[in-house]
Amino acid sequence: MEKSNFTRQFEDFGIKMYVLGILSVISIFTGGFIQLAMFIIMLLSLRDIKDANKELGNEKLETFRKYIIYAVIVGIVGALTIIVIGVIVGFLFISALPGFTFSNPITVSEFQDIAPLIRILLAVLLGAGIPVGAVALGLLVIAWNEFQVFLERNSGLFPNTITPKAIEGSKKIKKSYLYLLIALIIGAVMILIGIIMFPQIETLVIHFIEETTPSAELLGGVIAAFAIPGIAIGILGIMSFIIMLIGYFKLSELKHL
Repeated sequence: MEKSNFTRQFEDFGIKMYVLGILSVISIFTGGFIQLAMFIIMLLSLRDIKDANKELGNEKLETFRKYIIYAVIVGIVGALTIIVIGVIVGFLFISALPGFTFSNPITVSEFQDIAPLIRILLAVLLGAGIPVGAVALGLLVIAWNEFQVFLERNSGLFPNTITPKAIEGSKKIKKSYLYLLIALIIGAVMILIGIIMFPQIETLVIHFIEETTPSAELLGGVIAAFAIPGIAIGILGIMSFIIMLIGYFKLSELKHL
């Protein structure tokens, strides 16, 4: 029997979820090129959803598609802001370290001159970049929740052997983005700590510039302030990746419609 347009489009969506799962594994060993390919495939999968919904006209399915598009637009702005400011701040700090190969290390007075700029950049990152990124991740959480609700309310459209796996897949991807959102919030806390503790950080950097030994209390205090949230962000990032990978493969069961 000939398959309906709805079924064919959802099969294509499932195939793309499978490809995203494979590329996610490959991305562990490669760089940004794979991430760009995954981004393009995700956008193409939204076209499958749009075409499938022409037959169904489901509000949840349309909201899922639109919210991901909104998240992409907002996320690009947030990611660019975070990356640009992060690179600038990182360069300014690294340039103060002895042995920096791209330029001569700056002097104490030069670092003190640029220190206010670093604080301003951190404040901009905290007040603009992080909130925009959080909005993008929040939209993704909402989008995948809408897709989950669609599957739960319309389970009769799919075989009983596939629906539970697809629902579980959408839940896991939603949870993955939620973990990333939590990690981003922790990152905001780290930036706030950096702003509050900036005098201590500045003193520590000056020790590095002068090649003198900072006190154990100063060094330990700065490390302790960033170690715990940094570890938490790392753990959440790994958990998010694993859960999203499982989610992609669960959703890929739709290719068997």
